[in-house]
Amino acid sequence: MTHHMDPGSNWEGLIKTLLQRLDMPTKEDINHLHARLDTLELLIQQKQPGTKREPRKKTVRRKSASSVVLELIARYPEGVDFKTIMKTTGFEDKKLRNIIYRLDSLGKIERVRRGSYKTI
Repeated sequence: MTHHMDPGSNWEGLIKTLLQRLDMPTKEDINHLHARLDTLELLIQQKQPGTKREPRKKTVRRKSASSVVLELIARYPEGVDFKTIMKTTGFEDKKLRNIIYRLDSLGKIERVRRGSYKTI
């Protein structure tokens, strides 16, 4: 006497048995692991310092050296000389020359006469 089973259930049983014997995870196992990993990632994220969004404290931003020089030159509509800029800002000669060159190249200031500059 032969026992006839539904061919679909026979194959399904065979595959399940094969997966169990070879210790291979099923789709349900993988989905379960993904859910646990998601939970662990959330817990880790909550425990790490700095991950919580705390309200930012207002910090005082320092102005760039170029903006300091530009504002100083803007205070003198007729133009201001290099020595006055250097004395007021306290910047070294080389640094100040580079800033003035950059501002002139960007078209923010213009040379009135040798050593004297004004804003455009």
